[in-house]
Amino acid sequence: MTLKVVRVLSGLLFIAAMTFILERIPVNPTTAGFAYLITILLVAARWGLPESVTASAAAAFCLNYFFLPPVRTLNIADTHNWVALSAFLVTSLVASQLSEVARRRNSMLHQRQLEMERLYALSRGIMVIDREKPAGVQIAAEIVRIYDLISVTIYDQADDQSWSAGTAGGTATIDTLRELAVRGETVEDPTANSYLAPVTLAGRVIGAVAIEGGVATEERLVAGGGTGLLSKSALHAITNLIAVGMEKARTQELVSRAEAARQSEQFKSTLLDAVAHEFKTPLTSIKAAASTILTSPALTNDQRNELLSIIDQESERLSALVSEAIHLARVESGRLHLSRTMRDVVELVQEALKQSSPIMNERPVETVFAPSLPMVHVDAELCVVMLKQLLDNATKYSPAGSPIRISVEASTDSVRVSVHNQGLGLTESERRMVFERFYRTPGARQNAPGTGMGLAIVQDIVRAHGGHVDVDSEPGVGTEFTIRLPLAKGERN
Repeated sequence: MTLKVVRVLSGLLFIAAMTFILERIPVNPTTAGFAYLITILLVAARWGLPESVTASAAAAFCLNYFFLPPVRTLNIADTHNWVALSAFLVTSLVASQLSEVARRRNSMLHQRQLEMERLYALSRGIMVIDREKPAGVQIAAEIVRIYDLISVTIYDQADDQSWSAGTAGGTATIDTLRELAVRGETVEDPTANSYLAPVTLAGRVIGAVAIEGGVATEERLVAGGGTGLLSKSALHAITNLIAVGMEKARTQELVSRAEAARQSEQFKSTLLDAVAHEFKTPLTSIKAAASTILTSPALTNDQRNELLSIIDQESERLSALVSEAIHLARVESGRLHLSRTMRDVVELVQEALKQSSPIMNERPVETVFAPSLPMVHVDAELCVVMLKQLLDNATKYSPAGSPIRISVEASTDSVRVSVHNQGLGLTESERRMVFERFYRTPGARQNAPGTGMGLAIVQDIVRAHGGHVDVDSEPGVGTEFTIRLPLAKGERN
């Protein structure tokens, strides 16, 4: 038994129930007519016109048979009763028609409101898609989730790729969608409940979409076919949002590539500038010492040995600068491969202090090492570079002669290395930006040489080891950088 038949029978049952009630109450034909009319309006409002028309015919029969004299016959003795019965039937049919119109209008308004809410949810979901994942997959998944569809397949003509989402995975093939995008035609199959359409942007076809489950005609929407159905206007709006989402993702990718290229060029420029600046001092010392030896034959052995020592020390410094520049380039280019060994953190700190001594200008250093520190599984060379960067940063941005404090302690899962200086400190906004590439605080740009890459390199090396770095600073008090290196599983308590 179909739903339509069940509704018609239910309407007749309501008329029968009303007749049963009215027969047991002493009412006149006018009152009975109004009671039947109210019942017919309720049937029309609840189900629709066919049900209310059937109920109107049944009500007219019951009114004549049970309430118009002579009762319990279909004869009508008084001519006025013929007029009253005809007026009742016409009134009930007109009221049913008006109720049906109101019901249709209300159903359409409800459907449009639901569509607007879903389109808003879809547009919001498209605006916050993850840039690290394919946009097509995320947009298709959002449409399936919001509209409760069987499947959605999106084809991107620029990349010649398709993405699907849904329980069935979609039956539309990439060849079908590719051909659809070329033809620019819309294909709707009501029997299969599917909809295929080109995706256009500014009149230009950029792809195609296949939607399965939820496609509806306006007639089915008016008839209350369910909230999962999609009207033509909703389908058109969805294809427009798909186009906007795909173009947004493509634009973001182009911007990211342009930014990466710009930063790469900026990095090369700043790195070359820093290398040239840092190399200038040792090269000048080497050149001066060598020139003195060559042009002054009367030098004593002690003087000659002193000049040779300068050449040797500055050559070592030059070699260290070259190695550091290579490390910086490796980190920035992403070709950072760790060569891990079990190392003592205290030894790494001491090695960094040794290599940093020429730039620290005999700056006093306070060290606090906790007893029985565990070994760490790290790339020793890169860790020394990382610690040297922190020492160089502390030296540049703290008053001459002020001490630098280095402390090392351990917890259950990590070893913490802190480097504290007594500089001017950082504001809240500066703390948030301090690890950004090429960022330098306004005062530092004039007072200390540098590229703004040191702390960014520190963060990259720490992250490559699975740790993290924090900064704690207060203007007028000083700044402390803390590195947390995770312990190997065998070294944890």
